[in-house]
Amino acid sequence: MDTSEYLPMFLAECRENLQELNLAVVRLEEAPEDRQTVDAIFRIAHSLKGMAATMGFEGMATLTHKMEDVFELLRQRGTGLTGEVVDVLLACLDALSAAVDAIDADGAENLDPSELVNRLSSLVRDRDDPVAVAEPVEEVVAPPRLAEVGLGRVVLEIHAVLAEDAQMPAVRAFQVLAAAGEVGDVLRSTPTESDVDGFDGRIVEVLLATEHEIEAVAAAIRNVPDVSDARVAEAAAGPVHDGGPLQAVEDLDLPAPAPAAGAPAPRKGAQHQTVRVDAERLDDLMHLMGELVVQRTHVEALSQEADVPGLKQAMQELTRSSHALQAMVMQIRMIPIDAVFMRFPRLVRDVASKLGKQVELELVGKETELDRTVVDAIGDPLVHLIRNSLDHGLESPADRIAAGKPPTGRLTIAARHAGGSIAITVSDDGKGIDAARVAAVAVQRGLITAEQAQAIDMRAAIELLFTAGFSTAAEVGALSGRGVGMDAVRDKIRELGGEVTVTSVPGEGTVTEIRLPLTLAIMSALLVEAGGRPFGIPLQRVERTMRLDDHPIRSVAGRRMLVLADEALPLRRAVDVFGAAAGTAADAEAPDTHVVIVRGVERSLALSVSKLIGQRELVTRPLPPNVAQEASVSGAAVLSNGDIVLLADCDALTMNPHPTLPAGERPVLPAAV
Repeated sequence: MDTSEYLPMFLAECRENLQELNLAVVRLEEAPEDRQTVDAIFRIAHSLKGMAATMGFEGMATLTHKMEDVFELLRQRGTGLTGEVVDVLLACLDALSAAVDAIDADGAENLDPSELVNRLSSLVRDRDDPVAVAEPVEEVVAPPRLAEVGLGRVVLEIHAVLAEDAQMPAVRAFQVLAAAGEVGDVLRSTPTESDVDGFDGRIVEVLLATEHEIEAVAAAIRNVPDVSDARVAEAAAGPVHDGGPLQAVEDLDLPAPAPAAGAPAPRKGAQHQTVRVDAERLDDLMHLMGELVVQRTHVEALSQEADVPGLKQAMQELTRSSHALQAMVMQIRMIPIDAVFMRFPRLVRDVASKLGKQVELELVGKETELDRTVVDAIGDPLVHLIRNSLDHGLESPADRIAAGKPPTGRLTIAARHAGGSIAITVSDDGKGIDAARVAAVAVQRGLITAEQAQAIDMRAAIELLFTAGFSTAAEVGALSGRGVGMDAVRDKIRELGGEVTVTSVPGEGTVTEIRLPLTLAIMSALLVEAGGRPFGIPLQRVERTMRLDDHPIRSVAGRRMLVLADEALPLRRAVDVFGAAAGTAADAEAPDTHVVIVRGVERSLALSVSKLIGQRELVTRPLPPNVAQEASVSGAAVLSNGDIVLLADCDALTMNPHPTLPAGERPVLPAAV
């Protein structure tokens, strides 16, 4: 059987299974009595072995087969895992992950499992190890007769039908047998376990002795991917023979159970089914959706000028349908952030073990969804923040006890929706940031003078932490000391149109928050005009708009302030904010007529503009980093008439420390935290 066409699916499922195994092993180390985790580990390893064997990757199949022996012991014992066992299992998972990457790169697994197999074998053979249990002796017993099955168990016949377009039918058949084995003892099957590698049919039949209800067994079988139908019924009494095909369920002439009174009739095919789609196709779909948005905006503008009977209504229907299509495309690209969070328990365990620290990890908001491109890009910045918290934030157990804290530190990673953005926080209950120590290190590195260090407060200390090359580590180690990390985090987040903020209380801990747009492709924006050119302000950051003449303007400490009924806000001209991007000097003389109240990270700002154009949906494009620092802009878009519109960076607007200076007189500053 040619398996090359199944390789992409094999790689995707292997990565998912390995991620789940990493998470499950770490979870089991923390909660050894969790039988569901033990069963899940065995089931995932069983599927992984079957897929590797079917695809012909013998190294992976050999290693996972030996891992199954250890996992089988986990199912039989009641004590916890030792660190040695966990280390060996995690080393095996690392080797399998490297093999998957090698297969993806050049088609060969490049895996020699002998050393790891020996380490696994020693765990199985060592009868004195308290976590090891003697391997069960397989007893050869005569096949039972159905009438002799007791102890509350019945014999069921399972008839599973694979979908016509099912890929890797051998793997799916193997998974059906594995799922059946999870809920009972397989007495006989077609295909048999030894013949499943070459299976290419669509019907899998199993004779199963079980104490579970028929509905539970059927649900377990239907949960296998690509199973289009699964029927389960009690088998007819009689001997169980070793050979020959099973009698089809529909031929047993079994009475169907009567439905309960008032119960709705079961719907065929009600279970959820998923389809794997190449990521590039989703990107192409989003690109075409963006083009459709641009063209729709163009047609809307033309329809307002044309006097054609029925055109207005047709345009409204087109807009409604395209909005629905746009929402659906956006939803297709949204995936839970748990895809990123899944790697962190293993990361925290490994780093904490190296540092000799005790850490309790809490993951909050794993179901929060955001765009796939954002999920792909957020992983590395979060890894930097987590390593910083473990290395610099959380103290050693002895230091925590001396400070009156419990020996186990707490690290929380949380995600939530905040308007049209997503907020991700990494917080710890460690020692916090010592502003004086940060200032002293900055003086040693020549970043500031001793006089400037005297005036460093917490906010300025945090800004220094984001300086390239800065580190408070006393020496260079495997985790820190090279000054590469926080500046890279900020640069990456700003490339995604987001921002990073850090707050810290000495002795209590540190909280780092990342705010990102839900999607990087299409943005709702308020178009304004400044210096004769259009600019876009993200609609989620616009609090309100008003006429400039309707409110008084006062000067406070040399700054222009817009006085409202309930507050006074700093007032800045858009032509000064956007600098040369706002047009020529002659254009800058155009009077401002309106004000947009823009919400930033820490405060709001009044931005005066010469014109309000209206709300638009823009297909965004990133800008080179040097352009974004010259003016407070984060991206660009093309309007329906071909004009280029720059998008305002609202956080940079509200955090500029020189709001009264024109663009040409403002000093060059590092990007805001």
